[in-house]
Amino acid sequence: PQRGGGVAMALCPGDTTQWEDIQRRLGNFAPKPKEVPQRELDKALVEAAEKVDALETCNLQELAKVEDDVEEDTLEAYRRRRLAELKVARKAAKFGEVLRVTRTNFVHEVTEASAEGQWVAVLMFVDASSACHMIMQPWAEAARRFPAVKFMQGVASEIVENFPDASTPAVLLYRDKDCARQLVGIDAWGGARCSVDCVEWVLAREGVVETELEEDPRQRPAGSGWRRGAPARRGDEGSEEDEDDDGRGDDRCYTSARLS
Repeated sequence: PQRGGGVAMALCPGDTTQWEDIQRRLGNFAPKPKEVPQRELDKALVEAAEKVDALETCNLQELAKVEDDVEEDTLEAYRRRRLAELKVARKAAKFGEVLRVTRTNFVHEVTEASAEGQWVAVLMFVDASSACHMIMQPWAEAARRFPAVKFMQGVASEIVENFPDASTPAVLLYRDKDCARQLVGIDAWGGARCSVDCVEWVLAREGVVETELEEDPRQRPAGSGWRRGAPARRGDEGSEEDEDDDGRGDDRCYTSARLS
């Protein structure tokens, strides 16, 4: 309505004035959009959500977490699909060997190379250390097993000046130009039991790779075979959740500033 000869204005969104209604009847204004009832909007949202396959984007670890809620045949089909995708990804990967790193090329080969989600794993060792030699061969085998990860190694003192020999072997895990984790000592990798499966298990715990190992190989007697199947999960009984002193340290990493 108009008062005192003024122009009538709509006060609420979606409301129209008498003048606007007249213009629409005369064809001067476009027809007013039809309002959709809220219940129809809610129904459409529910139907859209039901069409989304929640398992479609799950990785192996995530599939393992829902194994009690999904039929075994369905879950196994998704697992086979993920494993096939992993094999394709590994064939397309660009690494597959252990590269050398020193202080002079660390920023370029590690920090900058870890951009855009690329994992870079750096093993710092001492030639005279028997503990370091325990992981050298498994480290090389892991590089071949997971060519999508950039595996590197170097003498500790050539990477970080005055790095203590007692803290080797030390592994730095870089991603997105930041040190995500530092693991110190051979115990984190199974000690004398260290094998490529142990390296795979630990890296899977940190989210670097996906694994089909069912059991922590570090807890098995040396020389026994490892079962593969469902991927490792954080918090599994007998795994890392009760092993705060396994050499993972206090999460402090050697930053690029100290390595430049």
